Amino acid sequence: MINILLIEDDKSFGYVLSEYMKLKNYNVVWKETASEAISAIQSASKFDLAILDVNLKQSTGYNVAKLIKEDNIALPFIFLTARDLKIDQLKGYQLGAEEYITKPIDEEILLAKIESILARNNNKSIHESELVWKDVTLNTNKRELKVKNTITQLTERESLLIKMLLSNPEILVERNNILKELWENQDEFSRNSMDVYISRLRKYLSESDINIRNIHGKGFVLE
Repeated sequence: MINILLIEDDKSFGYVLSEYMKLKNYNVVWKETASEAISAIQSASKFDLAILDVNLKQSTGYNVAKLIKEDNIALPFIFLTARDLKIDQLKGYQLGAEEYITKPIDEEILLAKIESILARNNNKSIHESELVWKDVTLNTNKRELKVKNTITQLTERESLLIKMLLSNPEILVERNNILKELWENQDEFSRNSMDVYISRLRKYLSESDINIRNIHGKGFVLE
């Protein structure tokens, strides 16, 4: 069953919408405040989609969205709100929303959009969850690197770095591009930090048929 987290402080609308979705065989957890929503997201519960109102008690749906993105929680979300100004919509999409939907809305249209988002993210997960080259497999969802029969749990940045290399085998991945994508800075501290991460990856790959070759002053090639 699909699990939906609904964050809506309008009791009447929240009740009607949650009951309607339940009739359509969705499992809905309805929270009225940002703090309740954050607790639900950080709990052991697994949600397939979050529906966020913007105006919430003591906070905003934007803050909930920021937490989802900053904590790298794999939870797609949409905004469903009465705030229809262009600046609000742009902010919603900049925070990573799949959709920004303004009230009032036809419930059938809303469910059609939800089904489209879930299908799109499911296909994305299937195609992007694993990267395989030679005797190495990276599970990007679990951040696990498998070398032959040995599995190493990676940090987020380690996973993103090896993903960049595995996505471009035998192709130069420029140092500046790595720094821009993963460190957002090209100062000496960031460069030294990147070299440390490369050393770690080389250690993880030491028993594999893969090598990370340094191209002096340019970048790295996975070969």
